[in-house]
Amino acid sequence: MPALLVLFTGPVPAQEVLEPMTVTAPRIATPLTELPAAVDVIDTAAATEGRQGLQLDEALNRIPGVFAQNRYNFAQDVRVSIRGFGARAPFGIRGLRILQDGIPETTPDGQSQVDAIDLLNVSRIEVLRGPNAALYGNATGGVVGITTRDGSDPRGHGGGALLGSYGFQRLEALSEARGERGSYSLSFHDLSFDGYRDQSRAEKRLLRLHLAQGFDAGDLELHLRALDAPLTEDPGALTRAEVDADRRGAAPLARTLDSRQSAEQLTLGGQWRQPVGAGELRLGAFATRRDYEQQLPFFGSSQVAYERDFDGVQVGYERDFGPTRALFGLDVERQRDDRTRRCIDSDLEPVCDPQTDADPLALDQRERARSRGLYLHTDTLLGDDWNLALGARRDRIRFDIDDRLRLDGADLSGRRTFDETSASAGLIWHWSPGHRAFANAANAFETPTFTEFANPAGTGGFNPDLEPQYARAFEIGARGETGMLAYDVTAHVTRVRDELIPFQLADGGRNFYRNAGRTAREGLEVGLELRPAPRWNLRAALSLNDFRYREFTVDDQSFRGNRLPGLPAQQLFLEAAWRDGPGFAVVDALYSGSRYADDANEVRVSADTVVNARVGRHWDHGRLRAEGFVAVNNLFDTETIDNLRINARFGRYFEPAPDRNFLVGLRLYHRP
Repeated sequence: MPALLVLFTGPVPAQEVLEPMTVTAPRIATPLTELPAAVDVIDTAAATEGRQGLQLDEALNRIPGVFAQNRYNFAQDVRVSIRGFGARAPFGIRGLRILQDGIPETTPDGQSQVDAIDLLNVSRIEVLRGPNAALYGNATGGVVGITTRDGSDPRGHGGGALLGSYGFQRLEALSEARGERGSYSLSFHDLSFDGYRDQSRAEKRLLRLHLAQGFDAGDLELHLRALDAPLTEDPGALTRAEVDADRRGAAPLARTLDSRQSAEQLTLGGQWRQPVGAGELRLGAFATRRDYEQQLPFFGSSQVAYERDFDGVQVGYERDFGPTRALFGLDVERQRDDRTRRCIDSDLEPVCDPQTDADPLALDQRERARSRGLYLHTDTLLGDDWNLALGARRDRIRFDIDDRLRLDGADLSGRRTFDETSASAGLIWHWSPGHRAFANAANAFETPTFTEFANPAGTGGFNPDLEPQYARAFEIGARGETGMLAYDVTAHVTRVRDELIPFQLADGGRNFYRNAGRTAREGLEVGLELRPAPRWNLRAALSLNDFRYREFTVDDQSFRGNRLPGLPAQQLFLEAAWRDGPGFAVVDALYSGSRYADDANEVRVSADTVVNARVGRHWDHGRLRAEGFVAVNNLFDTETIDNLRINARFGRYFEPAPDRNFLVGLRLYHRP
């Protein structure tokens, strides 16, 4: 639910009525009433109630300006874009900063993978829309901050099972407790899924611990996450003819090569807060180890593996200077990937060139990224009716590649260094009790990831022609509440230079990237919430987008004026929710307008609407609690596309979504 939207239980008095909800995505913990930016908050019920917990899009679809794809192909991960940023990613998330309990899921090179998030034990998700490099660096789309349960409101000890269509099974165990000065939440789940399509099985196990403890000197939080995903198959993309013939089929090469991935990840982290002088000192540190292997669905250098070490520290100090609250901070992060690519030919032999006995190793390099960001943010009260927020950040990001293959004696090692300055300025006006208007301007940058830096010449090292993309954005908006209605309206304009765009070579296979000149993003985002009666809540989120190329020419073909591929021009989310003590019933619908699969706007996907429903309740008997629910996804059996692969060769753009499917869940807890 958007942070600005408040649930009502009766008439609203004629006074300041926005409840003092505080958001932390802007790094300074700020009451929403004083924040000149577009921020939404998704609460526990909206994120987890009757959910399957497959991907982030289940919760994020309710946010205007957010478009998500690829819930069902675990080998490629969910694709999330905000105001069009992130749509270029063929897998994972680009252009956004993703944090879980304050720990980055986004590496210094800008890539995010979110398979190590327990989505059914989330307590809160904050979404900050728009360029926010002045807050976190190296991102042009926005910030998604996820907070998991810490046991401060303990459910006790127990577990449960979720069963669904296409062989879905999730077994859970949970333990939560609270002491005099501390609490913990420990969860484990084992997920298996046969999948809707051929070649789409998935297995995953995830252990999560969130520990909070208070001391006389300060407060400590510790986090542990351990992921074991031994099997996630990749069914690949289909042509339109293949979709029409068999929506559940896999791409031929996906079956031939048995395309799949496996991953193991361990993350340890913590934060410490304590008063120092007239302010508060914040210290954070984390370390992540990830081992990854993948067989991609094409011949050639399609066997990818890396061992990743990713760690960092954060230091911040916040204090008041009269009417100004200021936060000084430093982020330091390091990433090291030992990456290889091996070849397999059409006879399934491990060679790069079938005419020779060459080693199947096509790439062997150590990739290092180091980032350092120094920032300052201020929030100043200007009388009774105005707030001014300013931010500035200086980043240095250094990429190093050590070529250990030395193919044909050539050393393709190299280094790229980027020194970038970002800034933002926002003003909010309390123009009437319970109503706010704001304006915000910002600039941002986004570097290519190591994967995107790949050289289309087929060798290792850097693509020498690829540069970061830069964005300048302006937004105005208003939010507030009146009677039973709360609203949030934002209009935004963004200009991007050197936009990063994926493409494939004539023989298909892997994706490469190029800079696309200039693009323009303009849009209107509207969030409405209506509380007509104490038990009822109605939600609407509308996005109207005009995302186009302003300057982009490839091989003498101009795409000026074309829409950016992969993104709908309109999206509408509607939800009706009834909650009465132990019971709930929710129906939601997501309309996505038509979108294109290619830069030339020649391949179009029609608009579609998907309706979902879920009902459930809990029963208490002494300290025992039982929870049960039933959910139906795609209630009217609409044929939709789950994922659209942009600028793919040979017409392989489409990954179909499941038809009507069902989910049931039962959990038992022994409460404190």
